[in-house]
Amino acid sequence: MTSDGNGNGNDNGKCELLGPFALFVQGLMGIIVVSTLVWKRYHERPVRRSWEVWAFDVSKQIIGASFVHIINVFISIISKVRQKDIQFHRIVDNPCDYYFLNLLFDTTVGIPILYGCIIGLTKICKLIGLVGVECGEYGDPPRFSYYLKQLMIFLAATVIMKGTIYETMITFPILVRLAMWALSRLDKYPNVQEGFVLLVFPLVMNVLQYYTVDTLIKGHRVAI
Repeated sequence: MTSDGNGNGNDNGKCELLGPFALFVQGLMGIIVVSTLVWKRYHERPVRRSWEVWAFDVSKQIIGASFVHIINVFISIISKVRQKDIQFHRIVDNPCDYYFLNLLFDTTVGIPILYGCIIGLTKICKLIGLVGVECGEYGDPPRFSYYLKQLMIFLAATVIMKGTIYETMITFPILVRLAMWALSRLDKYPNVQEGFVLLVFPLVMNVLQYYTVDTLIKGHRVAI
């Protein structure tokens, strides 16, 4: 990805993920995602979650998203000392390209991996006798202790999901090359490309991801 028509924009052609536009997008994305989940709650049938239960469910994803950001930073640090990771970064040397790839995989294959991990970890917790670990079931009245247990399961599943996706990207670079080839179709239109990567794509994919995951983890029992 380039920052101008000649590929020689600011910062050696690398787009800014922490610039004003990117921060604006993050804020806008948060508002749209939460608004979508509020709309989803109002249309829940036959039983609508209480605001407390809804907040428990949604906060798992919000905290999980922050956790993913920390994981991405950690991965970017440790990957610098691994030879196959260095080869990967030769393919993806632009922060916006890396952002695009993470978002693409997190919001597609990441969802079934995450849900599978939640099911597996929930089963393990039940086998060792823990209570209050059923996804979206917090008791009546809702118990914060149950929420904390489920949050820990969700975060652990997130770590496994991120690790699985990253190792897949490293082990099978053809997947990365295909994604980068698709994105490169917009190289002739750098402004459109940057707007797509930083605005359109994350808005659409994050809304779909949050909506889907919320449906999976809300107050029905996880099939074990």
